[in-house]
Amino acid sequence: MKIIVLLSGMSRAGTDLFQSLLDNHIQVSQLPGSFYVDEFLKKIKKTSKSDEIANQFIKDYEEYFDSRLNITERHDSLGLTKSEFYQVDKNEFKNQFVDLSKNTKLEKRNIIINLHLAYSTASGEDIKKKKIIILQIHHFFRMNSILDLDFDIICSIRDPIASHSSYVKNLATFNNKSIDPWQFYYHIERNLSHLIKLSKLNKNINVIKLERLHRNNVEVMKNFCKMFEISYHDSLTISTFHGKLWWGDKVSKNYLSGINKKFENKIEYNAFYKSDIELFEHLLENYIKFYKYSFRSSRSRRKYSD
Repeated sequence: MKIIVLLSGMSRAGTDLFQSLLDNHIQVSQLPGSFYVDEFLKKIKKTSKSDEIANQFIKDYEEYFDSRLNITERHDSLGLTKSEFYQVDKNEFKNQFVDLSKNTKLEKRNIIINLHLAYSTASGEDIKKKKIIILQIHHFFRMNSILDLDFDIICSIRDPIASHSSYVKNLATFNNKSIDPWQFYYHIERNLSHLIKLSKLNKNINVIKLERLHRNNVEVMKNFCKMFEISYHDSLTISTFHGKLWWGDKVSKNYLSGINKKFENKIEYNAFYKSDIELFEHLLENYIKFYKYSFRSSRSRRKYSD
């Protein structure tokens, strides 16, 4: 079973959107959102019982068994009417995990795979057809706990200026909060260094641009299927969770109807001080050139070279 780690290289880069497109694929096993595998492995470190591991997962991710609890990601308002939700039987999940674990060692690779397959089975899916596991950890630092495992990486990115703009406009002030200094630092650090850190890992790394995921959706998804040897289906153009239309998370404020062929980054220039864009583009010059994003600053970036 192939494990593919999915993470965000920048803020608001479409990680959840990409995962929602894989929702109905019969060969993909995944959870309906992020799995903070580093935190989970710490909690189960002292147990060797499969039922205790399943119980811990249910406790930590209760919203995956009753999506009405997942308000932030809007899994409580799915479907055409924005009023649908999904439920997964906890006992069925636990029984499936225990059963899958009987013939395997309780080491982290098997635990990760069996948690996903047990969830897929409890959701009514046929795990005999599964070929890949999508492990959505979202954050780069969470990989430290699993670097000894064999996996490929998919990293979502977007225009760095648009990423910062969206962060300030939406995520940093979500629920009317003021910008948290630690979160702001982490956001800047992620935008500036995560791809560099990824490139130093001995892993197969694939990058997906949010802009292309929207505008060239079929091409991107066909390339993904070819790369990981799974079949292409039209469902890969539709954003769903548990087969129900997903309208984007609550952080976005507006309801987003999945793939947008005319997608354009909207930048709030008042989210930047006068020289911010100039400095961003100086530090990310190679990144912007390589991924064919646009330069927006009018002044020379050379003044920072010293």
